[in-house]
Amino acid sequence: MANSSISSTYGTPVAIVIAGLVIAGAIFWSTAGGSSVDSAEVATHQAGEDFRLPNESDHVRGNPDARVSIIEFSDFECPFCAQLHPTLKRIINENTDSKWVYRHFPLSSIHSRALGASIASECVAKLGGNDAFWTFADAVFADQRNLESSQYENLATSVGIDLPSFKVCLLDTSVAEEIALDGNEAIQAGGRGTPFTIVVTASGKLIPFSGALPYEDVKRLVDQALVN
Repeated sequence: MANSSISSTYGTPVAIVIAGLVIAGAIFWSTAGGSSVDSAEVATHQAGEDFRLPNESDHVRGNPDARVSIIEFSDFECPFCAQLHPTLKRIINENTDSKWVYRHFPLSSIHSRALGASIASECVAKLGGNDAFWTFADAVFADQRNLESSQYENLATSVGIDLPSFKVCLLDTSVAEEIALDGNEAIQAGGRGTPFTIVVTASGKLIPFSGALPYEDVKRLVDQALVN
């Protein structure tokens, strides 16, 4: 039923892109409920060699000039992503030398509404800017039970976005293609579930972790990143 809703909401062209992402998503066994720091990968290589650093195309929360970046690959339907969301918000609110970067990783094989939410969020960002994106993300993670077109339209209009323009954007296949690039980047970096997060240290090394780590553990990683 949810897949039919997505096809009718976003149209046939985007549905074709979605079908490809569902196939890609089949390699993932679940959302990352078992939280862990991937210690074997900690600080093994410099960011930029095979990993994209934050740039002007990213959704950034916090100090854009912060020395430490927390890059989260996330899924709007993932319950553990919703659990991690306020943790990362607290981290960057308390530490002005860290910033939070949101990238998409919708696991379409197990979350039929995740890609639709990602598309809607990108249209909000394109039409309303960075702050509008984060307002959308906060609202969706606060109410994952209502991932549907009416919720997205209400959120879009609440941040001043023209509804007809929003609906046109939803049918733009390039939006889904951009989301797919984020997902491929997560896979290449070792992500096998959501949330998958990489802390980029002050010296440009990478510390990945999987799942919704407790606040204390994330804070420890960020503190470590500031001195490494």
